[in-house]
Amino acid sequence: MSSDKPVKAGQGWLAGCVRLAVERYFLDLNGQCPGTSLYETVIAEVEAPLIETVMRHVGHNQCQAAKILGINRNTLRKKLLSYGLAERPEPPSTIQGSESL
Repeated sequence: MSSDKPVKAGQGWLAGCVRLAVERYFLDLNGQCPGTSLYETVIAEVEAPLIETVMRHVGHNQCQAAKILGINRNTLRKKLLSYGLAERPEPPSTIQGSESL
């Protein structure tokens, strides 16, 4: 059974998973310095599956997903496109009447 007590930032189960993953990352580096921005790497690794899962949960309704994520719908749309999670709309067909051929 879950507790109704609020969890402080950095103390929940997800924070524990992140800590373990970052510790493993540093172990795998074996003392070497990371070559890229660790912050950007972690955000990219977490943000894409977060957005993908929320979108699936709401049946790909961008307005609902943006509300759950606490971001603007336009920001969500930009992130969906940048992570390849949204299909770009196809331009309308320029050939008309081809169904009668």
